[in-house]
Amino acid sequence: MLNKALWFQNYKQSKLLIWSLFVLFILQMPIQAILSIETWNERAEQAGEAEEYVYEVQSWDVQQIFSQGTFTIFIALAIIFFAVLLVGLERNTRRNDFTFSLPFSRRQLYLAKWLLGTAIITVFFILNFLPAYFIISASEFDYGLHLVTSLEIFWAPLLGYIFFFTFALFIGTVTGEMISQTVLTLITGFLPMILLTLTQEFMRVHNFYLFSLGSQPRPIVYLTPIYYTIGQMGELIGISLAVLFTVLFLYAGAVLYTRNKVEHNGEFFIFKQINPVFFTFLTVIASLFGGSLVASLAPWSADALRIIAYWIGFTTFLLFALLAVRRLITMNVTFRGKPM
Repeated sequence: MLNKALWFQNYKQSKLLIWSLFVLFILQMPIQAILSIETWNERAEQAGEAEEYVYEVQSWDVQQIFSQGTFTIFIALAIIFFAVLLVGLERNTRRNDFTFSLPFSRRQLYLAKWLLGTAIITVFFILNFLPAYFIISASEFDYGLHLVTSLEIFWAPLLGYIFFFTFALFIGTVTGEMISQTVLTLITGFLPMILLTLTQEFMRVHNFYLFSLGSQPRPIVYLTPIYYTIGQMGELIGISLAVLFTVLFLYAGAVLYTRNKVEHNGEFFIFKQINPVFFTFLTVIASLFGGSLVASLAPWSADALRIIAYWIGFTTFLLFALLAVRRLITMNVTFRGKPM
């Protein structure tokens, strides 16, 4: 898994995305740190013109630079596509056949992909974290760094990105091509929160409540992979879970990759046993979403009308999902690619 040939092969097929990820980290931390300081200076000057008002940087201002904000979403998407290029693209182009013919075990092949991605994320993150940190520490707003902890601005985002990459790579071991890997990573990345939202909306429309957990209960947040990339895990339990989930998904991915059947490359799933489960699950999710969407169009005070609208939307999306999902899981997408 430390063989130079494997590293070069994986780098070559994903180098454009790798350097795009580097640019995103530059924009997120050093560039954003510089621009934020200019903004803070402007606000401080404006505050100085007002009586009895002093502008102070808050902890969330600093977190926006290192672990939160819009750029974390783009980095999460880039990480998904990184994993897709390492696994899904190989299946679409049939390069997977060539890769499996190399004198390495499948476990070594998979771990080489994971090590490359983890090393890239770690190095790029640190290379941009350090200058951003020193830019702020050298400014008059250096006190802002004392409002946050290393868990919040360093360990949580770094380990969160590594976990999410591991998760996206794991999804690639059960899917048969790049589109299904992308779609399934996005769906499962939000899945616990999606299920909670749809369930609560169903109960709200029908005016009965089996439970009430609030909009974003911490147990559900801990189980939702995407939250590990957007600065929501700046405490010890979140970081511990990121490490635990990374180990579990790395192990599961390595095991499943050794059992992949190349004859199913290009199909939605590598393992056909998943098809009926996915078909049923996605159909139910789509139906619940359709019901919630149509019910939201009805007046809040008209309870009966909202229930009727809910089931109209539920049925409509159910019929559509039955056709679309069946077509989705039977597709076979391959195209020619040069062997590495």
